[in-house]
Amino acid sequence: MEDKRKYHIIIGSKGYFDMNLPEFTEDDVVDDFLELVKISDTAKQNRLMLDQHADILTIKNNSYHGIVEAAHDRLGPLIEELTTDDAEIYIHNPPSVLKEYLENQKERSLIELDIVSEKYEIKRDSDVFVNKIKEISLHIFGQQTAIEEISKSLWYLTTVKRSKPYVIMLYGNSSLGKTELVREIAEKFFGGKYLEKHLSMFKNNNYSEYFFGDAPNRRSLGYDLLERESNLIFFDELDKCPEHFFSAFYTLFDNVQFRDATYDVDVSGTVIILTSNYHTKEEMQKQLGLPIFYRIDKAIHFDDFSCETIYKIVQNEILERKDEYIDKLTPDMVYAAVSPLILTSGENARTIKYKVQQVIEELLFQEIHEKMKCK
Repeated sequence: MEDKRKYHIIIGSKGYFDMNLPEFTEDDVVDDFLELVKISDTAKQNRLMLDQHADILTIKNNSYHGIVEAAHDRLGPLIEELTTDDAEIYIHNPPSVLKEYLENQKERSLIELDIVSEKYEIKRDSDVFVNKIKEISLHIFGQQTAIEEISKSLWYLTTVKRSKPYVIMLYGNSSLGKTELVREIAEKFFGGKYLEKHLSMFKNNNYSEYFFGDAPNRRSLGYDLLERESNLIFFDELDKCPEHFFSAFYTLFDNVQFRDATYDVDVSGTVIILTSNYHTKEEMQKQLGLPIFYRIDKAIHFDDFSCETIYKIVQNEILERKDEYIDKLTPDMVYAAVSPLILTSGENARTIKYKVQQVIEELLFQEIHEKMKCK
């Protein structure tokens, strides 16, 4: 019987890849792709034949970044050069060019190939759902309407079978709890795991390679989506992202497959949460443009804090930091000093944290300040 290489493609997070590797014995010699490439390159430079071929080869997803760009077009033949005819090869999140090459080889009965993909689920228990939403409400102040609206979306997603990504926009002034709500949702419904990208960092054309995967030996959005640990994706501050990157989002929001120049990713069932500082839907529509705006399934506004909410946040901030100052101060002392500085409207979480910080520092410094004056 003719020897055939046996390829095992494992698509998902690093943990999923490791979990799907067999338990190798002490007698098994397991070679790493990148290390073997280095050995092969050294041999070629010295005009020597490669005398080490792998019986078992693992190819981790970051290995593709360790080879020159030109080598990506011949990844399949390169693997063959490095392995024996009956080798077992375990491949993590292969680029499209390698996956297509192997599928073609399988169709021609030249290799054996199996593919496993990580499954992402959201909990579908109604009692658990209710309790989780109640817990979120305890941690997010002054945004009951927003919590109720996102609860409707989450319940919809736990009830139906939806393939296309579901896109939610959280909008309103800064520091009102948008990011905190996303993290609470991640913690309560997705095991604390989510893919997070801060779009304010992507300021110029130098980042086009990330969004569109133009350079196969560099990290890209497709690479990160393949490696995600859950189906929750968080893009923070979409309003800060240059609009020439928006075409990447058209594809991501509107299809079950996301393709860039290097990777092909199944994004079915994903929950994509965006945040922005737009004040109204009309402003959002004007600034984003209709192609993006109409790909958003739900836009949820975050209200400015009421006087009552500001009071609750001040008290919460003081009590949460009690361990810092309890040997010298009491929460009542801190509140008495900070309350004259707090406005009845226009405050947000950031301004409140800043004012509480300044008051604690000032109160603690008073003791040493008196000693300094005495000297």
